[in-house]
Amino acid sequence: MSTQASPKKHLNNIRILPDALANQIAAGEVVERPASVVKELVENSIDAGATKIQIDIEKGGKDLIRVSDNGRGMSGEDAQLAFSRHATSKIALPEDLEGILTLGFRGEALPSIASVAKVRLSTASDENQGGTLAVFEGGAGGTFKDIACPRGTTIEVAQLFFNTPARRKFLKGDSTEFSHIAQAVTHQALAYPHIHCILKHNGREIINTLPAEQFLYRIAELFGADLVKELVKVEMETGDYKLDGYVSSPIYTRANRSAQYCFINQRFVRDKVIMHATQLGYSHLLPKGRHPVIFLGLTMDPKLLDVNVHPSKAEVRFAFQQEVHQLVSEGVRNALSRNEKPDPAGLERVAEEELSFGGRRGDKTTQSPYPSTHSLPTPSRTIVNDYSVSGHRDFSGALETLYKPHRKVSETNVSGIGGDQKPVYYDQKPVPVSSLIFSEFQALGQLDNSFIIMQGKKGMVVVDQHVAHERILYERFKNAAKNKKIEVQQLLFPVPLEFSPAESELLAQHLTRLGELGMEVELFGKNEFLLRSVPAILKNNDHTQILSEIVGLLSGQQNPNILEEKFEDILIMMSCRNAIKVNHPLGPDQIADLISELEKTEMPFTCPHGRPIAVFFDMEDLLKKFLRK
Repeated sequence: MSTQASPKKHLNNIRILPDALANQIAAGEVVERPASVVKELVENSIDAGATKIQIDIEKGGKDLIRVSDNGRGMSGEDAQLAFSRHATSKIALPEDLEGILTLGFRGEALPSIASVAKVRLSTASDENQGGTLAVFEGGAGGTFKDIACPRGTTIEVAQLFFNTPARRKFLKGDSTEFSHIAQAVTHQALAYPHIHCILKHNGREIINTLPAEQFLYRIAELFGADLVKELVKVEMETGDYKLDGYVSSPIYTRANRSAQYCFINQRFVRDKVIMHATQLGYSHLLPKGRHPVIFLGLTMDPKLLDVNVHPSKAEVRFAFQQEVHQLVSEGVRNALSRNEKPDPAGLERVAEEELSFGGRRGDKTTQSPYPSTHSLPTPSRTIVNDYSVSGHRDFSGALETLYKPHRKVSETNVSGIGGDQKPVYYDQKPVPVSSLIFSEFQALGQLDNSFIIMQGKKGMVVVDQHVAHERILYERFKNAAKNKKIEVQQLLFPVPLEFSPAESELLAQHLTRLGELGMEVELFGKNEFLLRSVPAILKNNDHTQILSEIVGLLSGQQNPNILEEKFEDILIMMSCRNAIKVNHPLGPDQIADLISELEKTEMPFTCPHGRPIAVFFDMEDLLKKFLRK
């Protein structure tokens, strides 16, 4: 009797994810930290036509993020659809992706946020007809009810990542998270100067920018008039592109790129093409390791741009990358050549209007500094012409020569006894001093008021006076800081300082530690500080520039103890700023004191940056060159 085998049952391995799980996965891309939530919600407010946006933050956004606007609001039906995946009012057809004019368009933000937080939304498109309250908790089905509320939308996001503790534990300290939020709000406040933006942290007002008629006024509100005075106007238009904005003059630079803001069709972007083109526009005018301050807005046909690259929408692709690169580099070079700076009187008027309690420009009709993207030109292929720049003297070569003790001198016509002749210069590379005793050499004087020439039985030593003095000051300052015996110089008149909101929040964390460095800084207003004292060795320096550089070293860092990690860099920077400069004449007694102090240091052979302090020309090699041996 035969038996028939029963068919095997196959288990299905592919399944459709539940909506809640799919939203949490999407949230991993859209919601990286509290600043991501703020960015998405503020962008929605801008797309809704808001002219006033208020952001309230508690504990760096971990406990609460509240964004309120006076935009168009939503009907009850729209409020329910808004929390569905890929529900959006921004696009409807595939061809809409080719000409995106809004900041948001994916329809992922609200469902992603609601899946990892407790969310309350109240909105109304017409306050006379009432509004809608929506409540979600961790992606669960929301509840909706009718309420009375003014026109506009308010969204509260509480306990971010409460249901995903693995994500929450990766968040940084409250101040660090808030500095990212302040930076995100700064991006939008710069791109839309006609919008009244308010940002508060734990009840303290950080940003309050009134509607501005000009882009420059908004820069002055956020970064202070002192920075604006160092900016030059950039203006360039060709074919499908228009470039507007400001860049800093070559003498005003920073140690990092934290003050570089670029916008394409009023969307903040981080684009390597624009950054490289800007750097090329400065060419040789920037010192090595220094970066300019940039506020640039590029307007172009949206069909020549792909913003659908990443959920954060901070990366873009250009249809004609080379054209954009040429436009930006030429625009920056021409701006530096023209050197068209803002009118100081105009800036003073702006400051008076914005700082006085009665001077509000909010009632005026204001316009965005960038042309409307709704009336952009039809694409055409116009290539930017090549260019040349004139009107600048190149000092970087001279500085490089001064600081390069190992240079090889070329043959040069020299007029001397017996007529013109072409001497062959000594081409043996000198060796950095590593074991010689300076007291065994006698100082003869200075070369070009920059290098000290010394002679001895073993040969000749050339000392870089700036680098030598930098080493002396560094060790003196380091020992004083270690023993907490820094000599402090009280300023007769406190120096007012103003920083961006993100920088202010960062600086406020480290006021006590800065005081231990001898820099007494006091919070004075929203983003303003008073510098009351400085280390005595810095009493004759530009205190504003030094503190700005310290803030620059801290910017972009996520570690709350970053000042401790950057302490060495700060000491080096302060020593460098106070050291004797090149082209500075020294008398015999001053030279003797400098060499004596240098010999007492622990490391008299290199500066804190690692550059050699002195180079040695061996007598034996010199004799060989003159055929004496």
